[in-house]
Amino acid sequence: MKKSVTITARVTPALAKKLSSYAKTAKRTKSQAVEMILDRHIDHERAIAEAISAGLASAERGELYTTEEVFAALKAKSERRRRAQRRKAA
Repeated sequence: MKKSVTITARVTPALAKKLSSYAKTAKRTKSQAVEMILDRHIDHERAIAEAISAGLASAERGELYTTEEVFAALKAKSERRRRAQRRKAA
């Protein structure tokens, strides 16, 4: 059996109700449901937090792009993609 630790969290009554409903539907205990949900989503959430931190650090170093530069890059990428799709279809 895997070792486990106890985590205590405060949630709103509405979220507690959703969790109970989900656990019942999934035929799991609330603890099992929370563990499964965290396991499925924690890596994604961590990646988002790391990307935000990296972006903020980049901004603090002055590595910023103007709106015009961003839209020009997006437009160029979109045009390259369309050309590649046309070549593939031909």
